[in-house]
Amino acid sequence: MFKIPNKQTIFELVEKRSRFITYCEAVNNEQEFKQFLNRLKLQYPDARHFCYGFRMGPISSAHRGFSDDGEPSGTAGMPILNVIDHSEFSNLAVIVVRYFGGTKLGTGGLARAYSQATKSILEKINWKIYQPQIILTLRCQFQHESQLRYLIDKLEGEIVSVKYEQEVEFEVSLSDNLDLSSLKFYRASEK
Repeated sequence: MFKIPNKQTIFELVEKRSRFITYCEAVNNEQEFKQFLNRLKLQYPDARHFCYGFRMGPISSAHRGFSDDGEPSGTAGMPILNVIDHSEFSNLAVIVVRYFGGTKLGTGGLARAYSQATKSILEKINWKIYQPQIILTLRCQFQHESQLRYLIDKLEGEIVSVKYEQEVEFEVSLSDNLDLSSLKFYRASEK
């Protein structure tokens, strides 16, 4: 269980006239991340740098990545990722679009600016708790349908679909950390 962004968030930091336009968005895989990055590159075609950090999956075994995108090595992507790594967030990417303001910040100044931009956006973010889900197929006789619906509701499950044939077949999404023993007589399969 971890926090994920509920919607895209934007924050802008200005440091010695350099603009650090920071975006944070939920991403579930590298393809979604690349689409997010490409949208920003189209939106800001004249920006000098698109530095980023991302983390996806369970925090203890997350897939992570970062890029300095032309900034001096270790001054942008790693500071962004370091802030993410010290948060409760996953399945997110932070991309900082930088416009140079004419005054060099130095390596320490750059690292502080990228860290501050990331810290500020994570404090501002509208988030929700992500709970991994499993999909189960459950079957019952028609006379037990209301009882099974009651059990699904009690487990705060979501009924994805229902088929009525020889039996009633439910496809259900449930939190993967629940005790599902109450459903053992109805279980057909798990995805």
